[in-house]
Amino acid sequence: MQGTLKALFVAIVLFYSAGCAREWQNPESALPAQDVAIASILASPDAYDMSGVEVIGKVWNLRYESHGVNEYGEEIIYTTFTLADRKGIGLDVFVRGEAPVAEGDYLKVVGLFRKQFQTTGPYFYSRIDAVRLESWSPNLVYWVREFEFD
Repeated sequence: MQGTLKALFVAIVLFYSAGCAREWQNPESALPAQDVAIASILASPDAYDMSGVEVIGKVWNLRYESHGVNEYGEEIIYTTFTLADRKGIGLDVFVRGEAPVAEGDYLKVVGLFRKQFQTTGPYFYSRIDAVRLESWSPNLVYWVREFEFD
């Protein structure tokens, strides 16, 4: 009887502890972010300045650029593109390095929105400094949400 109770107790503890386990996130790309519409960010950039945002849209004006070389003589490359919603309202995105995206891709971008953004080279306004890019495809919930406010 006591053996059965001990086994039941161990099983319950393991069951509840397994439910508490979270998916591991890379600290380099983990950022507390709020899901927000591109139009909301552009309507009140002061409210979102220096905060983590998560936006979805389509990639336009994809450019790979460089702003010099580092101390090892390697070229410093960055990627910029416009992420546009269904209405064509776009927000610029900055990614360090060469991002694996193509023109017309649907993406979820998680990053830090900055009203004014300065790298060691160019100066940008209203841009997201991307931490993570995720492939994304529009589903029914997206289209219902988009048409809800028309």
